[in-house]
Amino acid sequence: MCFKSLVSPCLVTLLLLICFSASAAQPKSGNWDGLRKMMSAEEFKEAGLDNLSADELRRLDRWLLKFLAYESAQLVKADDKIKKLQKTAVRRRIVGHFKGWTGKTIFKLDNGEIWKQRLESRYAISLEHPQVEIKKNLFGFYEMKIVETGRRVGVTRVK
Repeated sequence: MCFKSLVSPCLVTLLLLICFSASAAQPKSGNWDGLRKMMSAEEFKEAGLDNLSADELRRLDRWLLKFLAYESAQLVKADDKIKKLQKTAVRRRIVGHFKGWTGKTIFKLDNGEIWKQRLESRYAISLEHPQVEIKKNLFGFYEMKIVETGRRVGVTRVK
């Protein structure tokens, strides 16, 4: 499979949506480690990236890193699809028994993401694997809403 044939508008759009979605907004290590480490194994396979040779994947990683560093900010500001995606809440589930939050709560989600409570507040409840929605508020900060109760808490992504 030729690398040039893979860099189609559809692939570029898919990669951008993956990189800018809430579920893949930050690399796990805080540094650019490439698509294989930024994406879940399932996302990587669904995107067809497991079909690339190691050299093709390295070239794609290098191209995407340059794009993110030099051109993506302008695209994010201008592209309506990206703006719409950023406003869309992402639904996940908290792993295990959930007791609410206490001011410094860590939230572990079913996709491996870890979020921490950003603002001091308390809320007590007893739920099993509750569904949550995460999205940016009007000020650009993330909020997590417990779908079942509608209660919200400010959060910051840790992993």
